[in-house]
Amino acid sequence: MRKSPVLLRQHIGWHFYKHWVIQGKRKPLDTGAERILKSKKIPVYDSKDFLIEKREFEKVEVIGFKDRPKPLDETHPEWNEKPLLSYRDHSVLLEGLDQAKIITNTVQLQEGLPDSFEIKNLPKEVDKASKDIIFDSHLFDAEQKKLPKIKNPAKPAWNFPRVYGVTQERRNKLITHRLMKLLESINDRQLVKQRYIFEDLLFSFPFQRNENLIQLELSGDFVLTSEKPLSPITNSATEHLKLPNINPVDPLITLNKENIYKIRDIYPIKPTVRPSHPHTVFIYFDRESVKNLYEEEVTENQIFGRSLLKTFAAAGSYARQRYGKDATVLKNPVTVQCVQTDGRFFHLGVLQLNTLDLSNTSVKNVWYQTPLQYLFEKCIYKSGKPVLEGYNNQIIKQLNCMYNNM
Repeated sequence: MRKSPVLLRQHIGWHFYKHWVIQGKRKPLDTGAERILKSKKIPVYDSKDFLIEKREFEKVEVIGFKDRPKPLDETHPEWNEKPLLSYRDHSVLLEGLDQAKIITNTVQLQEGLPDSFEIKNLPKEVDKASKDIIFDSHLFDAEQKKLPKIKNPAKPAWNFPRVYGVTQERRNKLITHRLMKLLESINDRQLVKQRYIFEDLLFSFPFQRNENLIQLELSGDFVLTSEKPLSPITNSATEHLKLPNINPVDPLITLNKENIYKIRDIYPIKPTVRPSHPHTVFIYFDRESVKNLYEEEVTENQIFGRSLLKTFAAAGSYARQRYGKDATVLKNPVTVQCVQTDGRFFHLGVLQLNTLDLSNTSVKNVWYQTPLQYLFEKCIYKSGKPVLEGYNNQIIKQLNCMYNNM
């Protein structure tokens, strides 16, 4: 095969572009005409003043568009000179539970749930239904989204392949809703009629501590209420019990300090609503949103502290609505239960709120809690088959006990 000679073709468009670039860098020559005209006192005008028309634009308010965000400085309408120490859903305390006890003036009488809680055995059908709920929430749901990156501290530079599946937020909602339906199906109908469910409630509880202004703004992801308030758990004296000592750490460390804020005292359910009494607050935990300020892994102790502060915010805001903003030692203590979960682990707690005076050393609030328990060890596919390992039915029994508490 004979090779053809290369044709010396020219790309006219490319040459025109290059010629335009070169000619565009040329500077006009000074002919001296402007200098001569000015010497003869003849006015010289810029051509742009005649060729380009000056237009004044008026601001038009268009419905549906937002104004520009206001600068976060002293000109902001909600700016305050006195800083606020806030705690929100994504926050955790450095010292965890001990720090939360100091902030809320709370002591712990014993480990585990109160002695008055009677944990009963459940039928075998409940265990089978619970396993089905775990499968439906973690494997069988139709949602398939890109999950967070897998990280291994032993291999910080290793890039693991991305995994698709059910997101953490959806797993939390599915397993909480379905477990609650299961508990409703196995309990007395008259009891179920006294329980009501709310979602995405906001609790806000501001208070003073040693001239520091603190506000807990926390959400109740899934709140169970009742027509009657829960009965007090204990009448034990708390005067002799001491709060934890975390010296030299400041009890208010890792709280967010901000000057742009609005003081809000909120219990989201009006007292005119019949099921307005808080019963159990379910808290969702997501490691992608709940983080330390110093990029450390959230510890079990910090999870415990998060449960206590969220329960205290719900109980405190309810007590102020019921007894007034100036209430200190409560005549009738407020009891609120708590369940924190990420779909796999469950942390159960019970708070008896005796006082809103957090500097009172004679009367303190009381907190009960279980250790961090896992509903199962693994829920994965093996050889194409769904497999559940390490199922723990003790958690379902405890949840049923808390649901029946009155």
